[in-house]
Amino acid sequence: MNTVKTENMATKEYVKKIIYIDHAILFCMGILIFILPIAHTATIRSFALFTPVFLLIMRYYLTKDFTWVKTSFEWPFFAFFLTAVASLPTSVNFYESLKEIWGELLTPILLFYMAYFAIKKETDGLLLLKILFLGSLIFSLYSFYDFYKHSGTWFSTTYKAGGLRDPGGGEVAAIYHTMVIPFIFWGLFYLKNNWQRFLLAVLLVINLLAFHITFVRAGMLALGIQVILIIGLLMFERRWLWSFIITGVFILVSFVYIENKMFREMHTERIPTLQEYMKMSPEDIAGTSPTSMRQRLAMWKIAIDKISENPFYPHGYGRFLFKKSIMTTERNEDFIYPQIHNTFIGIAFELGIQGLIIFLWMIGTFTWVCWRYWRKSQDSSISRYLSASLFTMMLGYWVNNFFGSFDGDDSKLLFMMLLGIGMAVMHRLPREGKFLKQSQ
Repeated sequence: MNTVKTENMATKEYVKKIIYIDHAILFCMGILIFILPIAHTATIRSFALFTPVFLLIMRYYLTKDFTWVKTSFEWPFFAFFLTAVASLPTSVNFYESLKEIWGELLTPILLFYMAYFAIKKETDGLLLLKILFLGSLIFSLYSFYDFYKHSGTWFSTTYKAGGLRDPGGGEVAAIYHTMVIPFIFWGLFYLKNNWQRFLLAVLLVINLLAFHITFVRAGMLALGIQVILIIGLLMFERRWLWSFIITGVFILVSFVYIENKMFREMHTERIPTLQEYMKMSPEDIAGTSPTSMRQRLAMWKIAIDKISENPFYPHGYGRFLFKKSIMTTERNEDFIYPQIHNTFIGIAFELGIQGLIIFLWMIGTFTWVCWRYWRKSQDSSISRYLSASLFTMMLGYWVNNFFGSFDGDDSKLLFMMLLGIGMAVMHRLPREGKFLKQSQ
């Protein structure tokens, strides 16, 4: 009798330990998803990122139960990692590339799998998304405060609000909003509670207003393309009324922005044709007083010319090696920056054409998996919600990356974390449920 009681107590203690570990992991992940868009939080971020890894190892040691449920991403991840490592011998800065491989490649992949294996039930994933929404609310409210503090105006670019990340810059804040907004928007269609829908609608408006005062044209373009995708998905689901309403609003808002605001300077600036562009020198493209758009075009031309000399030559993995890899002169020092401001051209420059092909394979795999889960999931299921949100989020993320080198730092970590949460709920949990039924 005493033996049975002792065994029961031991079992209860064992179960308690596992529950405590699971709660600690979720707590750390909640901290991480909340503080990722906030500047100067490197210490907290490292604690919240690596503590769950240790706890997961401890959990699996105690339970002796680890089932590897593979995704479709292992081969693209591995191939891209090998390509990055292969660039080390020819890198202009070996140690910088090594540092970038750890910080901008292995760490995000580690975070993806940490989120993927840490989620134990659907409600865990939804809890993390609620924390993400709370973080976006605080981020947006601070943007408004900072905007008015610097006498910003709503209808002209006198100050770019950057929230808690880059006040006065706006670019990283814009990409953050384009990553959060899809999850808020699609929640309006998949949540059943009217109060929750109302609160999400308010949060959506707040995020859109905070996004507006970043005054980032690339972000505006990304959001516009996201809206076009949303309209297409709604039409595919035969939600005709909503697709027509959103189409009408989109056309009206686009007209206001194009004619009266964000893109006015482009009406007078002459952009060279592709044929002219390929023949012009970078200095001629930039001109004497280069705008941000012409600076980008000039840097892209330098990178493209360098790539064309030897398409398969890797200059070394790392966004900040561009300036170290090329000669700078008095004529181009006004527009040569450490980053190319285009992730795709940057990858081709850093890793060669072979690296770009593998990079596109990886992106294509992300997209295809989300599309596949959206197509096969039920209309009101959480998989439908997550796949639509991830699909929309990724489109905006990669459009932004066409005009900047954002596939790194906090943005990439948030991207991989959201992808890991989505894959855990859409893929791993259902698979583990099938394994459990089969074993019974």
